[in-house]
Amino acid sequence: MAVATAQCNVQPFTMLPRSPMISSNQGVLVNGGQFNQYNNYHAQASLGIKGSFIIPIASPAPIDILKEAVAPRAFHDSGASFDKPKCHPRTRVKILEIIMHWIIGENKDAQASKQFMWLNGAAGCGKSAIAQSTVESCIERGLPLASFFFSRSDPTRNHAGSLIATLAYQLYCAFPQTAVQTKILSVIQKDPLIFEKTLQQQFTALIIQPLMTHFSKSQSTQYRVPFLIVIDGLDECTDRTAQKAILTGFANSVRHSNLCIPIFVASRPEHDIKLSFCSKYLKDMHTTLSLDLEDGRDADSDIRLYLLDRFAEIKDDFDNRTTGRKLVQDWPGDRVIETLVRKSSQQFIYAATVVRYVESTRHRPDHRLDIILNHRPVKGDHPFAQLDSLYATILDSALDIERVLDVLSLYLMNVRISCSIIEKLLSYDEGEVETLFCDMGALVQIYLEPSPNIYRDYDPEHPPLYLRFLHASFREYLLNAARSKQFHIDTEYAGIRHVTRALRYLASCSSSSFNPDSCAGTPIHILKYYQPRTRHRIDLITISLELQQSALSFPLKEFLEPHTSTHTYPRILQFFVTPFLEFLKAMVLHDHTLSYIQDHQLGILRTILMPQIQQYLNNDRLALVLVLFYHLGSHRFVPILEPPHSCHFHSTPFYLGSDPEWCDILSLSFIWDNSSSTLHNNAFHCYMRQLLRDLGQTSKYALGPMMYERAALALFKELARLPLLRSTSGQNSIGTGADGTETDSRNEKLGFYPKHGGEWRFGYYTHGKLDNEELYFVLLGYLIFLLPRCGSSDALVAACEKHRKYISQPDGPFPSRRRLLRKEINNHLNDARAQPEAQPEAPKPSLSRARWWASVGSRLGLLFRKARNSS
Repeated sequence: MAVATAQCNVQPFTMLPRSPMISSNQGVLVNGGQFNQYNNYHAQASLGIKGSFIIPIASPAPIDILKEAVAPRAFHDSGASFDKPKCHPRTRVKILEIIMHWIIGENKDAQASKQFMWLNGAAGCGKSAIAQSTVESCIERGLPLASFFFSRSDPTRNHAGSLIATLAYQLYCAFPQTAVQTKILSVIQKDPLIFEKTLQQQFTALIIQPLMTHFSKSQSTQYRVPFLIVIDGLDECTDRTAQKAILTGFANSVRHSNLCIPIFVASRPEHDIKLSFCSKYLKDMHTTLSLDLEDGRDADSDIRLYLLDRFAEIKDDFDNRTTGRKLVQDWPGDRVIETLVRKSSQQFIYAATVVRYVESTRHRPDHRLDIILNHRPVKGDHPFAQLDSLYATILDSALDIERVLDVLSLYLMNVRISCSIIEKLLSYDEGEVETLFCDMGALVQIYLEPSPNIYRDYDPEHPPLYLRFLHASFREYLLNAARSKQFHIDTEYAGIRHVTRALRYLASCSSSSFNPDSCAGTPIHILKYYQPRTRHRIDLITISLELQQSALSFPLKEFLEPHTSTHTYPRILQFFVTPFLEFLKAMVLHDHTLSYIQDHQLGILRTILMPQIQQYLNNDRLALVLVLFYHLGSHRFVPILEPPHSCHFHSTPFYLGSDPEWCDILSLSFIWDNSSSTLHNNAFHCYMRQLLRDLGQTSKYALGPMMYERAALALFKELARLPLLRSTSGQNSIGTGADGTETDSRNEKLGFYPKHGGEWRFGYYTHGKLDNEELYFVLLGYLIFLLPRCGSSDALVAACEKHRKYISQPDGPFPSRRRLLRKEINNHLNDARAQPEAQPEAPKPSLSRARWWASVGSRLGLLFRKARNSS
């Protein structure tokens, strides 16, 4: 107790204003209106001094000191919050069981011996609800506990200053009239400034020692768990140093005791907290339960159940109170529920935000839900304002927000690139990406690639790190300028930067070791991603000088030539050459003065492709590929072959798999779809067809009668391999096709698509290849188309004679096509017989034919060399 001594003259009594000094619980010295305060419990007043007197005031009781230091709003049952989050009935069952088994020691594995359990997960995944439900379950079981719920927005519980006092107060209340209470009050009595000491000292003196005293005297075995401590939202403690102090202090205290005190900590997986749990103090004392790594099906199922139950309640409440139109019986419907489950991405906060917005009693629930689904414009409050505030708070914590947004803009291009390659692309230091996102674990996770089969350069000793969004709605937030404001990412403008960087990176990869299917090769897909978007907004984008220089100086020849004889070449054509040509085209559309860049690169590409085209002249089946590719989709007899449920197409029915003997190095039999069409917007295949048209005299040999003849011979060989087909019900009926001509009416698989210049497609039903009936149908069409264009030779005449009988079978399928082919065969045979003088002399010995082809090859080689020199 403090004592004040005073000297004063006798004066008339006057009422003085209340001051903090005289209203304290300490003694006061009164001396003519001046007050001098002494904090000396043992001070004695000298009554020998004239006019002196003592006013002793009692010292605060220990329980009052304790209560003064408590943060009541941090209690699990604090009245300051009217909507405590807790798990919806029948959800999170598996997680809650794991936690409860750990608390009461029912686990049979090593987890049971750990004194700490760290529940971590993304922002809004339901950690606080799980912590709240855990506390309530323990109370129902009669287990003594203390909890502290941190909150960044509440100044009374966003720091560690009141943590131990709050826990100690709950411990005091949990053990009434026991040695626990006596010990706690005794500690405070002896050291009223105990709450100014370190967290470890406080925890040891006010939690550990009282429990040890109590259980050393008690013979009761009532409690398997003497005391449970629950700390929720540790990441919401604004002092990161305090976060570490809490964990290490608790660990050191319990390590030196013989008590089993389970300590349950729930937080986001932030950098400092992760490091603390990995430190020597806690590494062997804790077990981790990550909501980010739990089975996504369980989380989706829980969110689905939550939405179904809550929407049913909202519907009943609305229908009971409205006097107008009620909601439809099955509102909101399974499709809407599944959409919301998918958008939740296993995070309850999205679903809870939706429910909170829709359940407003001042609006129709169906109208509010339409706003959520973007079926109705936002009026008034935004449905995701709370979620946006959460995202903004986390982004504000970034060490370097400009670089963070730069990396995120690359991630938003949907190209899966490892952190190490991102660092090379953006010219960052090694390990910098991980450092940039160390405080954003609540939204963006950096994880190890677990599968060794994704990339061919996978190194199990050094597995790559990747970024992953933990909130699907975070993408929508970043792309919406009205919501994200200063954090908005414009992918069109960011894409220009990344294309420039990708060209520079790929320019350094001009060697045979480069593989587009490797981890190091993933930047090749940046151009493919940006390809369709460029066409839509190219007029709004500035083509920087940096990008112009990168496009002009890109070493296309050096990049392609090491791969022309490898299995990776078709993929490089698909994933780099095609989008690169598309990008050059878009640049010219944007600014015609940049056509010199396109002309320069097309000239280089021409010199690379022409020798490769020549290889197609030396093989009958490759000659067929070249001919069919040139006419692909232009006629009902040469349709694009469309497999089921695929965005890729084929020009021939023969090269539907991998056959190295074919050497289709230009991938003319495999047509990739770069956007909504198959061929007319595919920059590489369009250029190939243009090149075949513009070869001048070369096209006479590449696509002349002799080439068609070789293609027809290859088709007759394929036809001979088929078994004899008999017609089935409906196959002999005749109808009218899309172009008004006679056709086999059963053939619903053939169709004409007028968009993009118009193209014919044939959709087949089986994966990988056409069945015999489908193959027979297209082979008939190919021969009908090619025979009128063929030169005549003994070999082709013999093939026509041989197959005329097969085509003429009365019960064969597709009578319309067989009749047309029989007509073309007869025409060809008649022409061959009527004009024998017009037929070139057939080389009798095989050497003559070889010499003839050698002369053709020599002439073609000369033409290719001239074309290369001119370019």
